[in-house]
Amino acid sequence: MKSLTLTLLALALLATPALAQDYDALIQQALQQRNQGDLPAAEKILRQARGLAKDKAEADYLLGMVLAFQQKYTEGLQIIEAALQVKPDDIELQLGRARVLSYQGVYQQASQITNKILAKEPANLEALSLAGRLAYYQRQPAVAEQRFQHVLALDANNLDALLGLYDSYLQQGETDQAQPWLERAAKVAPTHIEVLTRQQPEQYNAEPRHQISTGYSRSTIDNPGISNWQDRFIEYRHLQPNGNQQYVRVEHNNRFNSTDTVIEAGLALQQKSLLPLEVAIGVTPNAQFMPHWFGRLQGSTPLTDGKGSYGTVLLTGLVQYSSYANGDTQRLQLGLDYYLPNVDMWLTPNIGMVRDQNGLDTFAWGLAANWQLSGPTRIGASYSDAPETENLVTTDSKNVSVYWRQGLGKTFVLFLTWSQSERVNSYTRKAIDGTLQYRF
Repeated sequence: MKSLTLTLLALALLATPALAQDYDALIQQALQQRNQGDLPAAEKILRQARGLAKDKAEADYLLGMVLAFQQKYTEGLQIIEAALQVKPDDIELQLGRARVLSYQGVYQQASQITNKILAKEPANLEALSLAGRLAYYQRQPAVAEQRFQHVLALDANNLDALLGLYDSYLQQGETDQAQPWLERAAKVAPTHIEVLTRQQPEQYNAEPRHQISTGYSRSTIDNPGISNWQDRFIEYRHLQPNGNQQYVRVEHNNRFNSTDTVIEAGLALQQKSLLPLEVAIGVTPNAQFMPHWFGRLQGSTPLTDGKGSYGTVLLTGLVQYSSYANGDTQRLQLGLDYYLPNVDMWLTPNIGMVRDQNGLDTFAWGLAANWQLSGPTRIGASYSDAPETENLVTTDSKNVSVYWRQGLGKTFVLFLTWSQSERVNSYTRKAIDGTLQYRF
């Protein structure tokens, strides 16, 4: 019996290094697959490695991040947070949680975690790099640039910082200054997927390229002489790796005991420049109450880079011309997108002028607020006092609306909106809208 026990113990001792070796080999294999962009393969290997690991913190972190890279945010966050219950002081797990939150747009919470780590470890490269990336996400490219330069001062070949500087300079519109950082990153890791997606986005960028949205709106009107409305639409967008888009949209509107079908097409151009633009044109064959045609141009440009304590501010502008059966209308609007510092909220005040079919100019203004409650959930509200054209009549209207945006897994997003429009000396219209968006 004693001999048998010793034999079994010896076998166990021999098996332990082999098991550890298998685990280490799996981790290296998973990292290789991840860096090459094969995220499903990396996920499969990491799930296998977790079954072999005695201390699962490393495997949990890597698996959580690979899931997040595939936009499986909920599962990735759950794995990392469960691991933190076992090892609450693990810095890598804390930063992993912050990264996943940042991918979901929950920047305030991610920044709090990152800043807390930097207060303890000012030279933590991963935390410094994440702080730079968070600044970039919050449209603070100058702040991001400073963070990434700090990382490179400590590690001249840090891939995250090199790519971060490339992205930051692009966001500032400095294409010539951005390119050398990408070239340096390519020398450090020529086959890394993050390098290849920037060098050859059409070939390597795995982000969704298509988006289909469909929606329904029902409006009730307090004037018994006017029928309720029922509007439907479907829209397709082609999403390019450089951020540009092309779209076509068809609306079928049932209003005023008539129906109109509007066909609209547009382009989003220069989306990674200092002056992104969107142009659109729409036509309504046999128009009854909608414009025969309309054209719209809108754009934005940064006023501040977020260096100060007041946050980032963008100047926005819109010009629209619409041709109705009884005349033309023009709309001119200037506004701001103000991203509050250290809060996952932004405000969009605007002012403008509307010229109606009779050539009468009326001042218009509005204010909207948007708040990212969590990764998948956003809410917002708006108020405006501006002329609106309905059934060929342009009348000053007071509009209030609230919306709820909810992510449903990796590819679906649901929008629900309630709004009320009070037309001066006319009627009040209340509407409920639902939109389902699918990306693939």
